[in-house]
Amino acid sequence: MDGVALRSRDTVDASSSFPIHFHIVGRIEAGQQWNAPLGPNEAIWIGTGSALPVDCDTVLPIESIAPRGNWFELTAPCAPGRHVRPAGEDIRAGTVAVTAGIAIRPQDIGLIAALGLESVPVIRRPTVGVVSIGQELETDAKPTQVADANGPMLAALMTEAGAEIRWTARVDNSVDRLRSLLDDPLEPCDLIVSSGGISNGNADTMTQVLSKDPAAELWTVRLRPGKHFGVAFHEGHTLIALPGNPIAALVGCMLFAHAAIDRLAGRADRSPSKARIVETASGSSGRTDALRGYAWLDESGQLLARPAENRGSAVLSSLGAANCLILIPEERAALPPGDIAEIRWLGYQ
Repeated sequence: MDGVALRSRDTVDASSSFPIHFHIVGRIEAGQQWNAPLGPNEAIWIGTGSALPVDCDTVLPIESIAPRGNWFELTAPCAPGRHVRPAGEDIRAGTVAVTAGIAIRPQDIGLIAALGLESVPVIRRPTVGVVSIGQELETDAKPTQVADANGPMLAALMTEAGAEIRWTARVDNSVDRLRSLLDDPLEPCDLIVSSGGISNGNADTMTQVLSKDPAAELWTVRLRPGKHFGVAFHEGHTLIALPGNPIAALVGCMLFAHAAIDRLAGRADRSPSKARIVETASGSSGRTDALRGYAWLDESGQLLARPAENRGSAVLSSLGAANCLILIPEERAALPPGDIAEIRWLGYQ
C-alpha cells in the first residue's frame, strides 16, 4: 500500500476538533529498510512491498491524507495493523511449505522462490522406453498388417504420468531381436514398457524371453481386460510387459505402469476417486473388471458414473466417449445403480 507509515499510538487523541499534525521525515521504497526510530507525531512515506519502519504499526493510504509539503493532519485515530501484512502471514516458521512426494507444480515453484530458495532437492523424472511387439505392426498399416496404436498411446500415457520418454521401438516376432533390445536398450532408462507377445502362443516372444529370465515373473492377473502380465528387473532397468490388445494395454498401463512411475518418482500413493453408479455395471465374479465409463458431477456435487456401451478389448474408439475406468471388484459380478465404485480417470490425475 502506497502511503505513510506511523505509530498508531500517536493518533489516539486525533479528532476533527483537535487534529494532530504529523511531520513526514523520510521515504522508503520496496526493498529498502528504515531502521531509525521515529519521534512523536512523525511519519514516513512508504511504498507497496516495503518493510515497515521500526516502531511503526499502521499505514495510511496516500489517498486518505492531504499532505502539505512534508506534513499532514489527522482528524481520527488509526487502528494498528491497517494495510500491514505481518511477518509469517503467508507461511509460519516450522510449517511445511511443499510436501514431499508430490509432482512440483508452478505454484509450488512460486512458493519455493518466495522463500528465497534458488533450488531444492528433487527426484528427477523417471525415464521410459516403449516397445511394441509383433511382425504385423506398422505405422501406416497395409490391409494385411495392423497399425501400431499401442506404442504412441503408451508413450503418451507415460508422459502424462510424469515420465520422460527416451525411446520407442517396434520389434517383430524374433526372440533374438527382442532379447537384444532388452539387453542393450536404445538409450539407458529406468523402465521399459512393452505391449504384445505376452500370452501363450508360438509368436509370443516376450513370454519366451521372460520365461528364461530368473529375475522375471509371468502372471495371469485376475483382471479383464489385461490378464497377461510380466515384470522383470533386467540389465539395470525395470520391465513391465503388457498385452497387445489396445484396451488391455491401456488398462495395464494405468493400473501397473503408472504405479511404477509413482514409485520411481517418489510420489505418494494417490487416493482413488469414488463415484455412485447410475446404470448397472456388469462384470464377472472372480476377477476385477475395468469398464470404460463416463463420470460427472451432478447438481449437488456428487460424482456419478455409468459404463460405456462398446467394451471390446480392441475398440479404441470407445474411449472417445469415456473419461474413466470403472473398477468392479473380483468379489462382485455387477454393481447395480446406487452402488459406489472406484474409478480411475482416463487422463493422469
